[in-house]
Amino acid sequence: MGSTSLRSLATIRTIRIPLLSPPLPVYAPRSSKNRMLRWVVVTIAVVTIGARGDIFSSTAHLQNLLHLERHLVTTLHDYVDKTEDKLNQVKRYLNLFYDSYQEVLEQKLPAPADGDEMVANPLQAFQLVRRLSVDWGFIKSAMNTDDWRPIRKLVSDYRQLMPSKDDLQGAALALVRLQDTYRLNMTDVARGEVLGIPQGTSLSAAPVCSWKNSLLAGTAHATVGFKSHKSHLEGKPAQLVVQVMAFYASAVDMDYDTFGHPLKSNRSSAVLLGRRNVFRLGNDITPMEEQENYMALCRGERLVSVAQESKLVCRLDNKGHPYLLLRPLRIEERSLDPYVVMYHDLLTEAQTELLKQIAEPKLARSMVQAGKGSEVVSVSRTSQNAWIGPHDHPFMAKVYRLVEFVTGLSTDVDKEHAEIVQVANYGMGGHYTPHHDYLLVDKDPEEMKYVHPKEIEAGDRTATLMFYLTDVTRGGATVFPRVGAGVWPRRGSAVFWYNLKQNGKENPLTLHGACPVAIGSKWVANFWIREKGQLFRRRCALDPEL
Repeated sequence: MGSTSLRSLATIRTIRIPLLSPPLPVYAPRSSKNRMLRWVVVTIAVVTIGARGDIFSSTAHLQNLLHLERHLVTTLHDYVDKTEDKLNQVKRYLNLFYDSYQEVLEQKLPAPADGDEMVANPLQAFQLVRRLSVDWGFIKSAMNTDDWRPIRKLVSDYRQLMPSKDDLQGAALALVRLQDTYRLNMTDVARGEVLGIPQGTSLSAAPVCSWKNSLLAGTAHATVGFKSHKSHLEGKPAQLVVQVMAFYASAVDMDYDTFGHPLKSNRSSAVLLGRRNVFRLGNDITPMEEQENYMALCRGERLVSVAQESKLVCRLDNKGHPYLLLRPLRIEERSLDPYVVMYHDLLTEAQTELLKQIAEPKLARSMVQAGKGSEVVSVSRTSQNAWIGPHDHPFMAKVYRLVEFVTGLSTDVDKEHAEIVQVANYGMGGHYTPHHDYLLVDKDPEEMKYVHPKEIEAGDRTATLMFYLTDVTRGGATVFPRVGAGVWPRRGSAVFWYNLKQNGKENPLTLHGACPVAIGSKWVANFWIREKGQLFRRRCALDPEL
């Protein structure tokens, strides 16, 4: 997670891209084309993070890529038309030539021994002069035009949108992540079906081979990347190092057969084949068990008993606040320790759309904290985010007040009681491996030297409220692998929990992760509320252990 003193905002460019309406599925003759074009404004966030490809990490940027391809298709249609015109000019010239010699070719007249008899014929001579003075001029003029120039210019102007090999590798690894998490049948996937939903397309032999080759390259890339960033783990708590090592062990040290099913791994085959029915919970489980629990929860498997689930209730509550008297909160409990609740229907569909529109121009690749106060791009989090303050748009001030009404905590950003909102958009297979939201309590004294003084003054992240701005067709849940709880995205709703206990210490049970998005687009808005300003809003308990 990034700190409030380290915010990387994207450089904004606005371009206009014409779209096909409707898109043409295949090339059609000119006479049957519908060339109606509509102009739309596409806002592109241009972010420079080394030479790393980031198109696949955001559905918003993938949508821009779709718009670009549609424009390319339209331009290619024009290129085909102009090329056909040139070919028709050449064919016309050849036809004129052969028409002049038609009777000779059909052997109705004897072939001349030389050209004297041909040029002596005034009609033949006239046609010869006309072909080379007029018709050849048409061909010469047509061939001198550079019909490929509009395509070359389009690709050059929008080169920041064109995917790189890193994007292809990222997309291939995203498919593998989906297969590994949701145990997809790769034969069904190749035929165009994901989790029982037809996708309207299939993978032919060429894309499958490309996928496999990209996977091999991506695995090597991930290994090199891990080694190059290994220094960021120095000084980190031993448990965090073990967690990261476990993640790379499961993501890199795995071979795949022709259908994408894992053949060997450092995990037991029983786990990989889904025959494990008993799940351990709590803070004493191993990093590998956390990963297994995370993936099982992502698949919707139950990790706790029915008796434990029966203690969770749904209720209405206005919290004694005038704002909520006529519209009480619809609360669904998902866990009692830590206390995790879902607030249903806090925002309307129009409000969620507005939040997305405000954030989209600022989207940049999500970063995670590394050693010595730095931030890096990580394969453990594939999404793009934008930071929006309460003064960036009039609507944002209303959202901050709503969060304050719902949580009972201060969200005054100017007084550093809360961070500015992070809006995140997950792309193809977008996910975030299990992590904690608190920033300070788990750092050792050496790491604290690199923390900005304002961060220390604001205190740690005492609570998290996360809005879901979209429904997700398949996948995308928020899960807590140490307690066996999960929350599934529902547009306009929000999930809330405390990261710290009332005594100010961290609550390790709040370990949570974002499941890979299998089908659909996932947008969330994260509100991180700091300790500062909450003294009389969340008081210490009589029990020092709480």
